[in-house]
Amino acid sequence: MNNRKRLSEDEVISFFEHEFGFVKNRFLVQNISLNEARSNTEISVNSPGIYIHWRDDLGVIKVGKSQSNSKKRALEHIKDNTKNDEFEMRCLETDENARLILFNILDKGNMHWLLSLEAYMDWNTNPVIPSGRIG
Repeated sequence: MNNRKRLSEDEVISFFEHEFGFVKNRFLVQNISLNEARSNTEISVNSPGIYIHWRDDLGVIKVGKSQSNSKKRALEHIKDNTKNDEFEMRCLETDENARLILFNILDKGNMHWLLSLEAYMDWNTNPVIPSGRIG
């Protein structure tokens, strides 16, 4: 891997709070293990939002959004093996240290915040696998 800055979990959440603090009450921020995510059926985890794959040695791996279920979409990246020249997400399948940071909206009337939050987090958290659609 290159010499990219690796953000801690707290730094990722701080980026959100710094830029989106004025609307943070419209989101539920959750930081859960991938193992916990797989079996979690709570509505608060299975809601529209932004997801961030994270691991201590890499920092942010992937940022994305789902307008229906952020957890489900995040897990699809592992199943589909989203990858680039540096990293393959299928290796997270059995990784006990991998985390999922979710920024899920509490009310679908706030869906418009997802687009700007995804772009902001992708641009500013230096993911290992940046989004192809965000310049």
